[in-house]
Amino acid sequence: MEPTRTDHGEPRLDDIPASERRWIGRELPRVEDPALVTGRTEFIDNASVPGMLHAAVLRSPHAHARIVRIDARRALALPGVVAVLTGADVARWSNPSGGYPEGTGLHCMATDKAHYFGEPVAAVAACSRYVAEDALELIEVDYEPLPAVVDGRRAGDADAPRVHDTLPANVAFARRFTWGEVDAAFAGAARVVRESFRWNRVGANPIETFGCICQWDTLADAVTIRAGVQSPLLTALAIAGVLGLPSNRVRLISYQRGGSFGGKGNPRAINIVCLLSRKAGGAPIKWIEDRVEYLSAGGGQAWDRFYEAELALDADGRFTGLRIALLDDIGASGENYGAIGAGKPLAAFTGCYAIPVASYDVTIVLSNKLPTSAYRGMGPPPHFFVLEQMVDIAARELGIDPVELRRRNYIRPEQFPYTIPSGNEYDSGDYPATLEAVLGHADYPALRRFQREARAAGRWIGIGVANAVEPGVFDWNAYAIVGMPGVGVPEGITVAIDILGHITARVGFTPEGQGQYTLIAQLLADYFGVRPQDIGVVALDTLGAPPAFGPGGSRLGVAISGATLRAAAKLRDKILAIAAQLLRSPPDAVEFVDGVARLRANPGVRLTLAEIAGIALARSDLLPPGMELGLEATSVWTAADRGPIDEQGRAKSYLTAANACHLAMVELDPETGKVRILKYVVADDVGTRLNPATVEGMLQGGIAQGVAAALLEEYRYDANGQLLSGTFMDYLLPTIAEVPMSEKIALTTPSPFAPLGAKGCGEGAIHTAPAAVMCAINDALAPFGVRAREVPASPDRIWSLLAGQRRQGA
Repeated sequence: MEPTRTDHGEPRLDDIPASERRWIGRELPRVEDPALVTGRTEFIDNASVPGMLHAAVLRSPHAHARIVRIDARRALALPGVVAVLTGADVARWSNPSGGYPEGTGLHCMATDKAHYFGEPVAAVAACSRYVAEDALELIEVDYEPLPAVVDGRRAGDADAPRVHDTLPANVAFARRFTWGEVDAAFAGAARVVRESFRWNRVGANPIETFGCICQWDTLADAVTIRAGVQSPLLTALAIAGVLGLPSNRVRLISYQRGGSFGGKGNPRAINIVCLLSRKAGGAPIKWIEDRVEYLSAGGGQAWDRFYEAELALDADGRFTGLRIALLDDIGASGENYGAIGAGKPLAAFTGCYAIPVASYDVTIVLSNKLPTSAYRGMGPPPHFFVLEQMVDIAARELGIDPVELRRRNYIRPEQFPYTIPSGNEYDSGDYPATLEAVLGHADYPALRRFQREARAAGRWIGIGVANAVEPGVFDWNAYAIVGMPGVGVPEGITVAIDILGHITARVGFTPEGQGQYTLIAQLLADYFGVRPQDIGVVALDTLGAPPAFGPGGSRLGVAISGATLRAAAKLRDKILAIAAQLLRSPPDAVEFVDGVARLRANPGVRLTLAEIAGIALARSDLLPPGMELGLEATSVWTAADRGPIDEQGRAKSYLTAANACHLAMVELDPETGKVRILKYVVADDVGTRLNPATVEGMLQGGIAQGVAAALLEEYRYDANGQLLSGTFMDYLLPTIAEVPMSEKIALTTPSPFAPLGAKGCGEGAIHTAPAAVMCAINDALAPFGVRAREVPASPDRIWSLLAGQRRQGA
């Protein structure tokens, strides 16, 4: 299905000047992969600069404690130690981060008290990491332990320990958003279902932890930073604010990353190492986070949430209203964008359903735990975990199949574009078709027959079906409710053709596994009639790059496609102008197809790309009057028709709305509480698939993270704020034994608003998988009168639910 042009003027597939598209839309191996599989990709831990020192960080053993004294003299006396940075230096030389909500940021190092277990309290620069680690043991710190608030439900109490001495309370944000006559809808409902839910902390665990090399130029008062950073320009701007430097004095060179998932955007560590370099007289300093540091104090924890939900239905089983109250515990600081995950659900608040009115009661609190971070999905996965279970609960109360209840309540295909109560506009979709594709492929009636037979034989089988919308291509207004400013997220590219006709694209981001360099190569190869491997893609540092955000928010594939094709179109126009001059023909008599400029009336009269490039860069005398030498173009793309939020937080925030339906069948062992996934089927619609292999890889990865959130992963703290899951012995990652290889069906309803009709799909299945697995678990538990309302649904939790039911029945 071909996307049609819209009022926004976004490029479509037919705009690519090729007689046949050879590359875009095909399963092309990634151009990034040869360097990866041969070990030639330079990651930050492989990098070195002359004269480099190494850093180690001393961290608080307390979740909340006053720092009475720090004595670093013995550490400084250790041979090989060059400098020690403490909170006193940090307070003198830097500013606290701003934080979202406003005022919730902290200094990059504890200055007067520690706010969470693992917070940095000192850092050492030495000739080696070994010496630096030894020096940490020589630093004397006297602490005055303080009471800690660890349970988010207690954080807002008047007598709760205050996390920030500068704030009047631990409640950082509290507001109710109301969209329509919600109270009237519930008052007139034939049925209202209510339930509470708990989503415990999970997070990103990429193969590579964070690292950086930082050098403070004491003469120029500038810093050069090498780091595995997800959004370099945004990070550099934040660093400039903390270090008190002009933004053009911060040069950030981003390295390719071994995964990120949102966890490599916090500049806290960079700020520490920059200040340590300043203390060391400007020496370059390298710091690589170890795995224990990452788990306990890195950028990998997210979504510490308590929910109360209500769903109103009429007598025909139609949804008439939705109320959700969220208590979001973001830990000790809002520095790492954790709170904006409470804003993103507004982009898909009512999911795939035509719910006319809704309300959202949001409370964000601080606690003495690690600040939460961005994580893949950025908030909606817990939201859909709640919404989809509410649909199943309503179906059970009505005595109908949950699939049928979904059918009755979907937004219909003819209703798109569709504006949901919370203000975002869905571009396109066919939710009934997505559901039917899953049910047909899985043979849903046969699965239900198998379930009945298995239950009769004493097996606990459950089947869950869940839907979700994946908002794609975000705008800053999506997070405005917690204070994020701005409208318009840029993604820029410069495409240059050299004197021999070779093409290089220059961008402002480095790869982390989603294949965007391959996508750029596919687009330019089809546009200019070359092969993808002939295209060079180069990342520039933050002082040379075009405006760019980089990976994040299920947006980069769409955004970079728009920028690439617009830059290519600018080059095409110049190529045609040069060709018309050389062929002595009017411009409209010349066309550019398959990499050559030719006369429309006589295609045999042509000029190759290399011939035109040679003229464009070396023969100014042959160019049209007034034309400059050169053959390059820059384009900065952002989504059209965005604007500020209104008084109830409503706006067109995400440009695209992919959707998916997942079916999970599980078996539960009542003796151990263990859950085993027997079957997993997915139908998803991400619009035009620009590289189907890349889409499938992201889909399967999202399923893995979603299954892990539902069954395994949890950051646990004790009542004193001590982390109980600080290694992979206790924080359980999934293996191939726990994650099924899904059966996949692809549907396509192109976006009428986005370049090429593509939709954001980078976060994908993590939106839906936790809900599908939990719906299946509760389907298995339903005959026994218990309900799992907390993730992960670990064996101990399931066993405890069943044991409690047995005790009640005894």
